Amino acid sequence: MNGSLHEATPSDDSSDVILRALSVLAHNGLDGDARTRLAGTEVLVPAPDTETRKLTLPVIGRAVLVFTSEERMAQALPDVQCYHLVPLGMIAAHWPGRGLTLTIDPGSPEAVTLSVEGVHLLLGPTPQSRVKRRKAA
Repeated sequence: MNGSLHEATPSDDSSDVILRALSVLAHNGLDGDARTRLAGTEVLVPAPDTETRKLTLPVIGRAVLVFTSEERMAQALPDVQCYHLVPLGMIAAHWPGRGLTLTIDPGSPEAVTLSVEGVHLLLGPTPQSRVKRRKAA
């Protein structure tokens, strides 16, 4: 899985894009292209009903679950009837609380789990943007 990150095409599987980006970040955590690709990859977030417009991250046990395809979501959560399609980078901004993990495609061979620290580190603002937001003393 090592190698350069290439531009995603419509035929690319979201899970492949996520795994490639994480592979690059494992070797160079500051790789801006990999962080951008990871944050921009769209995932399916199960929604409680068809009327829900507000994004609420589903917590099952101690994990927030998101999916890269309808098929993978249906395998893990067969009763879910609707979902939000959102960029993975939005997850950190809507994070429901401490002590949780993010699991992408639970139950599939390509499942990935990130700690809350990993979610905020990889999907949150870049270190450069954090510095810009600080106020002078």
